[in-house]
Amino acid sequence: MPVVVVTRTEPGASETAAHLTQLGHDVIKAPALEIVSREIEPGWEPEPGEKLIFTSMNGVMAYLDAGWSTDHFAVCVGPATSEAAALGGFTDTFNADGNSDQLVFCIQEMFEPGKDRFVHFANDAAAGEVCRRLGESGFDVRFVPLYSTRNVDWEEVRHAWSCTAGSRFILLVHSAKAANAISRWIEQSGTDLSTSALVAISERSASPLKTLNWHCVYIADEPNEVKLTEALQKAVEAGVSSG
Repeated sequence: MPVVVVTRTEPGASETAAHLTQLGHDVIKAPALEIVSREIEPGWEPEPGEKLIFTSMNGVMAYLDAGWSTDHFAVCVGPATSEAAALGGFTDTFNADGNSDQLVFCIQEMFEPGKDRFVHFANDAAAGEVCRRLGESGFDVRFVPLYSTRNVDWEEVRHAWSCTAGSRFILLVHSAKAANAISRWIEQSGTDLSTSALVAISERSASPLKTLNWHCVYIADEPNEVKLTEALQKAVEAGVSSG
């Protein structure tokens, strides 16, 4: 089978790599983004009665690093985020089992505008989009940008990426921001993509790379790790192999 290049931000990259290794894949970790913690500002701590929103495992980890209480109800975007919350000490959570669109829909269906209050802890790149949409539905919700991500420079990933030279590989992509960083790696390395595959967790995450000269491109049917693994298997079956 071809080598699978995992570009997810840590600690998710190690989680994905371990899972794929168990399935028999040869894996290279080359995270395209890295977490940059932000200094905590006054007023960021959740208030009594506020429900929390987490749209990534990294948001959960940043919240726990801040040392705040886990005695709040938490709405989590998917299973990995829910698991991170449970491991961190949260005992009352809901798994939206999808993406941010599904999370917003679940909150609109399950909770009452004007009564339930929320705070979204996330990457500053999220720009309060979830809060904007919930606010338009009448919810009291605020956005707290606990951390940032930065592109990993080409020189930092050159050695890992060089393992793809002259070989067929499958590139696994989890976000559009990561895809933008990877497009620059490809440009700087001059990597031949004609025998390799792009596998992305969503159309949005594939967009910056989709038009390049890949052997094949597969998008997960739903934006989660299970469907991403299924898309990866389709790429393998499409003939992207080391033979």
